Amino acid sequence: MKTKHPPSNRKKGIYISRQFEGYGAHVAIYYELKIKVHMRHPKNLDNLEKICMEEWAKITPETCAGLIRSYKRRLLAVIANKDYSKLQGNIMDSPSPPVGVCLDMCPERERQERESQGRLHQYEIQRSQRAGKDPRGRGRPTADPEKTVKEYSRPAAGKELSCPMDLRPPATLAKTVQYLLMGVCSSVNFRDLSSLAKAYTFVFDRLRAVRQDLIVQRIRGPEGALVLEGSLGFLLCAPYLVTDLPLADYDEVLHSTQVRESFAELIECYKCSGEFPRQAEFQSLLLLYNLGSMDTIHRALQLPCALRQSPHVQLAISINNAYLENNWVRLFRLVNQLNCLQACAFYRHLPGSRHKALCALIHGYSSRNCRFPLNLLTRLIALDSPSLASEMCVKRGQTVTAGERPSVLFLKTALNDVKPERPGREINLVEKKKGEASWAEVMIGEERVIKDGAQSHQTS
Repeated sequence: MKTKHPPSNRKKGIYISRQFEGYGAHVAIYYELKIKVHMRHPKNLDNLEKICMEEWAKITPETCAGLIRSYKRRLLAVIANKDYSKLQGNIMDSPSPPVGVCLDMCPERERQERESQGRLHQYEIQRSQRAGKDPRGRGRPTADPEKTVKEYSRPAAGKELSCPMDLRPPATLAKTVQYLLMGVCSSVNFRDLSSLAKAYTFVFDRLRAVRQDLIVQRIRGPEGALVLEGSLGFLLCAPYLVTDLPLADYDEVLHSTQVRESFAELIECYKCSGEFPRQAEFQSLLLLYNLGSMDTIHRALQLPCALRQSPHVQLAISINNAYLENNWVRLFRLVNQLNCLQACAFYRHLPGSRHKALCALIHGYSSRNCRFPLNLLTRLIALDSPSLASEMCVKRGQTVTAGERPSVLFLKTALNDVKPERPGREINLVEKKKGEASWAEVMIGEERVIKDGAQSHQTS
């Protein structure tokens, strides 16, 4: 018995792919028509045409008018949900973007709703007070208005994202990012995995909500850049800090997606007029994060001369050139010059770069009469100790000899095909460069912390 399939797209142009649903009022009408026609199971082309005419006549003008009226809201919901930068750019010139008026980090309506539903995070609970007992006799935590932060919510049908009372203006968004980094991240014990997991999931979710408010209000220029720069500081440092967390607490794919989309929006902010004190720094961070990307390098070479010749950008371009040339000795020599935030941006490329560098050395120095000093190998690929270099060599089938001057016997015939090591702690490349600064200060920028502290001192 043959299975009945709906007619192909070539017949009467009725069956439109689901992927276009919601992109236009006419597409939505045809999609509804497609469903109704399919439910009546047309038997042939004549029957199909008759059913189409009948169902088309049932669509009222009010239905079409309603779809047209709600088109802008649905389009903004798609942009806020999917972060389509190109689609967002096409409607930037449309009039009357929503303007947020919420001066709190969390709208009052959401704060009350989450408090009544018991959906407050432990960082948002007011510990000194307890609300009345619920019907089950258990205490219900009270929200602290000074610590409650708007959570990310995926757009859904009938849900309004552009209500001014629920949107935060740029100044409030900047204050929110400042609190998440200096108030939450600075209080975390990064050696306690449980505390680290709770802090990461909280800050990551709230920063997604911050970026959602930016997109809905179409905030660009210096105001948008200030917010995105702070958010990217956390997003770039987090993979290094949460490297030991399980997959349930840290989704690497989702995290990297947020980093790429945040960088794309930040570059759009830089295209607007205004002053951007940290533009050179973040252009270099983009080059390091997308190491070896020809598109990123091409955009960097088209930057204004003063920006392109800045030390940050020049160092990042040199590292990219060394990577593309497979000049691993020069690459790691340059990597040692990176600051802490730049090293975190490069961090995800470390295992692969070390693997390729070691394989190149094995092929280049393969000889039964040649011994390569283990201490020299440790310095060349920027490892913290000779024991780590020894483990990498043994894993790849190479012979390590102990003694006063330990060395490695490289033989390409004994080389094992293994995967690069998992990222781990980096004492020399990351930890020592952080110095006495806290991770929150690294994320938000030490110069900005000093500036904010000076301003508060003058105010007092």
